Amino acid sequence: MPEPWRTIHDETGLWSFGLSGDRDAGRVVVLLPAMGTPARYYQPLLREWLAEGTAVVQADFIASDARLNRRPVPGRAGFAALVEDCVRAVLESAGDSFPGAVPVIVGHSLGGQLGLIAAGRFAPEIPVILVASGALGHRDFPGGRRWQMLAGALAMGPVCRAVGYWPGDRLGVGGRQPAALVLDWARAIRTGRYRARTGSFDYESALREYRGEVRVITMDGDLFAPPTATEALLAKTSAARITRQSYSPLRGPAKPGPHFTWIKDQPDIARRILDVSEPA
Repeated sequence: MPEPWRTIHDETGLWSFGLSGDRDAGRVVVLLPAMGTPARYYQPLLREWLAEGTAVVQADFIASDARLNRRPVPGRAGFAALVEDCVRAVLESAGDSFPGAVPVIVGHSLGGQLGLIAAGRFAPEIPVILVASGALGHRDFPGGRRWQMLAGALAMGPVCRAVGYWPGDRLGVGGRQPAALVLDWARAIRTGRYRARTGSFDYESALREYRGEVRVITMDGDLFAPPTATEALLAKTSAARITRQSYSPLRGPAKPGPHFTWIKDQPDIARRILDVSEPA
């Protein structure tokens, strides 16, 4: 029987993670979310995977309100807090809690990007499944979308300085976020390169050092991770072995769009992800 769901909160208030599954499970999914997407949104996936006997360790990138309203403190923040603290802790917990399980990272959107960086540094051969995930650089988006991305990135710094955090819940972009995270995000959009202000290593080098298998599932009609952006992210992982497939969410362009609605296509999408997680 799966163990009851356990949640571990980091003392910084910047992230947490939960886990469940049979300790003797043969596979453990490390689920990394999109920016601003709460853990509960992925419950349909988790239910299907746990019912199939797959263990799950799920990161939550949502910072507490108390942390958002606090002055910056020394230590890692932004991308660094998620890559070097959260994802590293999640990978270690997956190994400790399910010692006989084969781990696989499933990363949605920003979770896929940061998961690849963390894998390149801490577990360079772990399989990574990218779902609706692509590079952030504005030049990697087609047509007028690239200028929308750039304009948004240029506005993020002034808004964060004025408010003290990113009020994405009011602006409809990214959810409420600590300023440090959004400033790292904005820089990646402007420059096309991953860099963390408080990071301890080169994130672009970590992507190049990843040598595992990347399995990609793109969403038809996805404005946030179009094929051009996905290919730009994959180009950074020159040593990886890559397979690709596309998926058409059943709700089509219905809000909030294919970048998110694929999660509701159960049990089909959960099983599809498990199928592509099998060794090639």
